[in-house]
Amino acid sequence: MIYKAYYSDTSKLVSLPETGMGYQVIEASLIGRPIKSRYMVYNAELILDLDNTFASTKKLAFSKSYKDVLNESKSLTLESSTISVLRKSQLFDTVKTLSLEFKAMSESTRKDKHRYSGGKGATDSPKENANGSEIFVRVSAFENDRRIDFDKKRLKDGTFTTTQIDYLHCVMYKDDPADRSALPNDDEIKWAFYVQPKSVDVLQRGIVQPAFGHEGGGIEAFFEKGTSDNSYFDKRTYGK
Repeated sequence: MIYKAYYSDTSKLVSLPETGMGYQVIEASLIGRPIKSRYMVYNAELILDLDNTFASTKKLAFSKSYKDVLNESKSLTLESSTISVLRKSQLFDTVKTLSLEFKAMSESTRKDKHRYSGGKGATDSPKENANGSEIFVRVSAFENDRRIDFDKKRLKDGTFTTTQIDYLHCVMYKDDPADRSALPNDDEIKWAFYVQPKSVDVLQRGIVQPAFGHEGGGIEAFFEKGTSDNSYFDKRTYGK
């Protein structure tokens, strides 16, 4: 099924970290029901059951405009206090159960698309301070990306990006950003949000691990505490 989150649940989800760039895999129970289920959440408001219907439901969810899908979906009555976010490393059992195989990257993809293999994901890598000059880019299907605080011009806590260099490689080599970043959606990546963290900002940098039938291999960066005010500076159409 396809649902939308209540406003209060969206606020709760935004306060929690992402599982990967643009999505959260959560465990939560419905109001009045003690058993938890797993859900895929996009942009902290579009929710899909993460069960054996996921592959077909995902295609349906992204076959229309994002606004229309939200308008047509009923709200999911989550018990907010039970919501927890899973890290990507916790998804193996779910992915295996749903037959969404972890796809190993081919040698040709690695060479032709300037991707990387092996290594660790960002949240499993050591923390480092930004150097104050490096630029990071968050690619997104959503113009109103909820991980950007447009008032304070910063990334919110628990947000993923890629590096500007890896983003430029993706564009230059005409790569598929959803496959490169192993994103669990079929919607077109339309936007690129630019941020230049300050030297006091802390990040973890790693390689996107295969997931959801995608090869990954791009560079990802995770900002557990977000970025400083006035570090976000531009929104552009993807590839421009």
